[in-house]
Amino acid sequence: MGRRKEGIAVSRRATYTILDMLSLKVIGPHHLRWVAESGQWVLVPNQDFLTKEAVLNRFPFVIGRAEDCTLTLPQNDGMEVKASRWHCHIQERQGECCIMDGSLGVVKEAGKPKPSAAGTMINGQKITIPTRLKPGDHLQIGPWQFEVKEALGVKVDAAGVMEAITSGRGRRQLDPANPKLKEKFGQMHELVRRLAQIPDVEESLITLLGYCTSKIEAAEVAAILLAKSDGGFATRLAWQKGMGRVPEFHFSQKLLESLPADHSYLLESALKDRSESQSAHDISSGLLVPLWGKGERLGVLYLDNRRNAKSFGEEDLYLASAIASLVSLQIALNRQSELGRIKENMARYFAPDVVERIVEESASGQSVGLEVQEKLVAVLFVDMEGFTAMSHTKTPKEIAEILNPYFETLAFCIQSEGGHVNKFIGDAVMGIFGANPGEGAQLKPAEIAAQAARAALAMLKRWPEVATERGLPQKRLRIGINVGRAVVGNIGYSQRLEYSVLGDPVNVASRMEHLAPPNKTAVSEETKKLLEDLFEFEDAGEQEVKGVGKVHVYVLRAPLAVSDR
Repeated sequence: MGRRKEGIAVSRRATYTILDMLSLKVIGPHHLRWVAESGQWVLVPNQDFLTKEAVLNRFPFVIGRAEDCTLTLPQNDGMEVKASRWHCHIQERQGECCIMDGSLGVVKEAGKPKPSAAGTMINGQKITIPTRLKPGDHLQIGPWQFEVKEALGVKVDAAGVMEAITSGRGRRQLDPANPKLKEKFGQMHELVRRLAQIPDVEESLITLLGYCTSKIEAAEVAAILLAKSDGGFATRLAWQKGMGRVPEFHFSQKLLESLPADHSYLLESALKDRSESQSAHDISSGLLVPLWGKGERLGVLYLDNRRNAKSFGEEDLYLASAIASLVSLQIALNRQSELGRIKENMARYFAPDVVERIVEESASGQSVGLEVQEKLVAVLFVDMEGFTAMSHTKTPKEIAEILNPYFETLAFCIQSEGGHVNKFIGDAVMGIFGANPGEGAQLKPAEIAAQAARAALAMLKRWPEVATERGLPQKRLRIGINVGRAVVGNIGYSQRLEYSVLGDPVNVASRMEHLAPPNKTAVSEETKKLLEDLFEFEDAGEQEVKGVGKVHVYVLRAPLAVSDR
């Protein structure tokens, strides 16, 4: 199956959740084939050994003809007018399954989320808003039909399992009075107890390596080596008996090469044909145990005996394996915590599909484009007229009740056009287009500018509707847009990084917003030139811009009719 396309594919690390599970049962002669390696369903012609039902146990659940959908429909001739590449998607909302027509995120050629070609039907009615799925519903996508059913649960007979275990023959008995067993168990229990009290991952790893070198007589050094994308290894941390942390650790490459990827350990009691490096460090015995996490090898717990002449034995292997499990857990938890921080930070600014891509690529060790670089971007500033004066007459709770739906509406308009929210500054919002991390080929300047223009027009239309629906003050908006090259990326210091945009385009966009008439969008002359084949403008003449001088300002009015383009 293919990987993601057009930046909207569902992640293979989709969220698994606990709720009353539903399934989609195929109506008609087709069946579903499960592709375990990609976690996807494929609708195929009748084959008796396949299943008829796909359980909705992870979200988002995307249905369409594209190869990266969770449920992929057949690619028959003429099907494009009946079923779209990303036809519809199912999400979990407050413990319920809700289905929505169209793509999950922005489709590249459209520059925004795209509805399906022929619509999504529930019980014979075309849906236009998120609609709850319930058992008995009839789902139709082009010619394909599905019945929504309650997924059958799997019950485990715990009592029967325990009875089978306790009645088994040939069991090995452990004598609780064995002093050696007590000593080993007590030591491991104490180690785990110590780890539970250590909040810092680095200190936990040091504790584990120190334990290795103190309890395994042959272990002169212990190191955590992490696997690199090129197949090599990099030292995460190294510890030497009686000396402590080793800043520049040189491990035996020959030992590592002797450990195949599918082996659970390597125990060399006495090395033969020692390499030049092994001879230089007087390494005559080694012990390597892979570190595993979620089915992949994270690295290796590396032990060697340099210069102490002791040899590793089978008992050392058992203890090293137990310690390797604790090291793997620490590394996996640290990675999960880092991904959680990335997701929490990115979710404040980017659309869900962009966040999923960032997290997925970060988890696989790929670069996601967060490094500082120069890009051509469109910057949009918007604020609420008279907000400062209004805030003097409202309580903090009342201000929050206005700002929260206001920010939500503006963020939705920005993200729907392929941009991201860069900052909230009081009542002002700064949106950026053309700077989403991890994106491939950059859009053309006119396409980036058009995304910002469409988002601005959507804000001016949608915010009054939301304010009316919720009984909020009808405050007018002012919007400014400017296009230019800016510095984009993670900016700050190690404890406080922010994905941001800096440069003159930001300053000019902010000035445009101040010059915009109420409920209007002001743009610079350069931006207007990029958009004049797509939108109508009103000439606002030359105006003085603080720090810039006189600039020609134009007011965005509406998209040009197709016949006028």
